[in-house]
Amino acid sequence: MADKHKTIKESVIEDIPENSDIKQVIMPLEGIHCSACVSKIEGALSRLEGIDKVSIHLPTKMAFIDYRDKLISSDNISNKIEETGYKVLAVSPVEEGEAETVALISIEKEKRIFFMKFAVSAAISLFLLSDFLIGYSPYTLMLLTTFAWLWCGSHFHIGFLKSLKAKTADMNTLVSLSSSVAYFHSVALTFFLLPGPMNTHYQWHEIAMLISFINLGRWLEARSKSKAGGAVAKLLKLAPKFARKIKADGDELVPVKEIKTGDKVLLRPGEQVPLDGKIIKGYSAIDESFLTGESLPKDKGPSSRVYAGTINTSGVLEFEVIAIGAEMALMKIVKAVRESQASKSSVQNAVDKISAYFVPVVFFIALTAFVFWYRDSGLSMAANVFAAVLASACPCAMGLAVPMAASVGFGRAAENGILINNADVFERVNKVNVVIFDKTGTLTEGENKIIRIVPYEMEEKEFIKYLISIQNKSEHPFARAVRIYAAHKKIKPKESFSVEALPGRGISANVDGNNILCGSVGFFKNKKIAIGKNELHDINEVKGSIMLLAVNDVFKGYAVLADNIREESSSLIKKLKMMDIMPIVASGDRQEVVKDVADKLHIDRYYSEILPEDKKQIVLKNKTFGKKVIMVGDGFNDAAALAEADIGIALASGSDIAISSSDITLMRDNLSAVVTAIKLSRTIHKIINQNLIWAFVYNIMLIPLAAGVFYKPFGIILPVYFAGAAMAMSSVSVVMNSLRLRKIKI
Repeated sequence: MADKHKTIKESVIEDIPENSDIKQVIMPLEGIHCSACVSKIEGALSRLEGIDKVSIHLPTKMAFIDYRDKLISSDNISNKIEETGYKVLAVSPVEEGEAETVALISIEKEKRIFFMKFAVSAAISLFLLSDFLIGYSPYTLMLLTTFAWLWCGSHFHIGFLKSLKAKTADMNTLVSLSSSVAYFHSVALTFFLLPGPMNTHYQWHEIAMLISFINLGRWLEARSKSKAGGAVAKLLKLAPKFARKIKADGDELVPVKEIKTGDKVLLRPGEQVPLDGKIIKGYSAIDESFLTGESLPKDKGPSSRVYAGTINTSGVLEFEVIAIGAEMALMKIVKAVRESQASKSSVQNAVDKISAYFVPVVFFIALTAFVFWYRDSGLSMAANVFAAVLASACPCAMGLAVPMAASVGFGRAAENGILINNADVFERVNKVNVVIFDKTGTLTEGENKIIRIVPYEMEEKEFIKYLISIQNKSEHPFARAVRIYAAHKKIKPKESFSVEALPGRGISANVDGNNILCGSVGFFKNKKIAIGKNELHDINEVKGSIMLLAVNDVFKGYAVLADNIREESSSLIKKLKMMDIMPIVASGDRQEVVKDVADKLHIDRYYSEILPEDKKQIVLKNKTFGKKVIMVGDGFNDAAALAEADIGIALASGSDIAISSSDITLMRDNLSAVVTAIKLSRTIHKIINQNLIWAFVYNIMLIPLAAGVFYKPFGIILPVYFAGAAMAMSSVSVVMNSLRLRKIKI
């Protein structure tokens, strides 16, 4: 598998052996505000023995940690985080929803605190500004400013002290030092007359305004984060907490956690489905809009699947529970969203590395400017410049540029039934110019139907019995068609032994002591199964898909299948062509069948009768010619191609291995979501670039201005309070720009 797929989801699938001692937890944190905080915690934890992976999602303030519980405990991890100066609010296993709830509560608490401190410091600032009209005593101004600096800015000072103890630096360091330097400089001016051109310039109102603006920015930032960070919490709210368990003497309302696989559950009209299950009694219409995007309820009856979180609109149903906990469709969506939050793109990793050095570099610039201006103009000018440099620098904007846009984008995608499993998708999607489609179950409905049975020297009933016996346990779409056909004919399968499936070729097994083979014409040729000239001629004339059957190496006939093209496939291909993206069909089916589908959809390039490894080679061939390739598939035989493609897109209706090998999973049974996924990914990439450009340009422009680079030639100097306002608005602008993803039309 290509290196690009080394994300958390793959490491769970590939890197962790069975019966591993690796555990995964989510820890919502308090006190992290910028990428320097993230780097500090990730660096501290990564040095601990037993930590496999650690990733902190800045917008939601949650740490995603994989660790080996035989080497380290969650308590050890929590203690280490708290040693670095941050508070662990909870330790939540990945299968539970506590982390998101706690994180949102924490952000709401921060919002209230920041707003209250902003309101108080703003009121003090207005009072201090009236000094220019009224003329208060310097001691009155100092007293009010002391309260603003000490209480309204207390969280910055506490954060600075914690960073000092941990021998690190972050945004709190910059804000605390800049406000403290301005404060103590003004105190010194109050009691002593200092030499220099600015010796009468007290900075009381600048200090209060600096703290006001930064608290305002933090409040707006927290307010926006609470909107962006609730994707998982919203999904978890869909799952009911209780279910009506059917017992011998009736039904009883019990907590969902007490329900086991195989239990029977009663569902009344208007109630939400508590767990995934299969209906055993009753008929109704189920609202599955959150899962499928379809606004109209879907009719359900015996043997139909129901999913947790969907709503029963009419009849009374009884269903058997077939999936609980992490195996439910809803929880798989939650898991995918969490993994997307935990994964980091290469751009974000690069930004995090830069941000780790940002605060020390800014401090060095501020110190250098202080020394220069102290020698040139005295202490007052030097103190003003030092405070302004620290106040203007904004590591938050850089740290939030990528994860904030990605977080909002992931949430928007999830609302549209698109699960983005790999953050690097955004960086590759812009250059995509080829989309390779599997045929069966992707461009077509995948609901193959047997339309004709042609046995040779065998009764049709016996032919079907062998066919269902060998295909009964297979996941191939053809096998599903066989099961439906056999059930309709009321023919039950016999026990099969030594079953061997060869993806893209066929299947073999032992049934009643007979060696049974089922597969394509090519498979039979490889097995040297003789087919008569007349029979072969008839087979070649067939327009549909074909399954051949042999008993003890003797050809016994074939079954003809038909599959309808998806309704949305035609418009999808047209849209891709309009985007200058070339569609290709790659299928293991017969040439006549593949060509027919390609012609109907106006697709010029197609490959037929190919093996799974051939699909991978087709992907590689296009990549060799400099093409950026998307592979869209749903089956086991698509997994290698999905993994090798620049971007793999799997349908949720497909096999687990196809989904696990993909970068994007389409949860809704509508292929047009491929275009939506491409457009949304491109939009997210655009927003990320805008955020990064703004964050870096802001710091490149403002820091030299604050350092006084333009003072001598142009007489321009950045006041401390203006620097603080710019710092606050910089991170807020990144957050607000990211939130546009919630409204942008895709």
